[in-house]
Amino acid sequence: MKTGELIRRYRKLAGISQAKLGEKSGMSEPAIRNYELGNRTPGPEQLQEIAAALDIDPSALVGYEVDSARDVLSVLFQLSDEFGLKPTEDGSIAIDPKAKGAPKMVQAIKAWKRMEDKAASGEISDKELAEWKARLQV
Repeated sequence: MKTGELIRRYRKLAGISQAKLGEKSGMSEPAIRNYELGNRTPGPEQLQEIAAALDIDPSALVGYEVDSARDVLSVLFQLSDEFGLKPTEDGSIAIDPKAKGAPKMVQAIKAWKRMEDKAASGEISDKELAEWKARLQV
């Protein structure tokens, strides 16, 4: 998703209007509208203000373009180098337990699984799951 789409997504998740987000972030409603439409791109300072107003990590508003298998491979290579992700014969991914970052990856995946299970069981709503993800994105 692009930055504007992410702003719109998290604004709607928060249940506030463009005007309210503008007010909370010290910006105008037209500025928020133009960011969401992709007519303008917020700078780092604006992203900080918008994220603070939405109570999410600013990195949750940074869109990463992963449009092809090549792009996916680039991301997977980074995860492999940092956390020990390795491809398996059946096309799934495993974690090399000897990799330096493997414990962090395992911990993160377990936390993610717990939250997905809570959403599946109805213990938390899909909205709460999305909010949890937004707060943790880096």
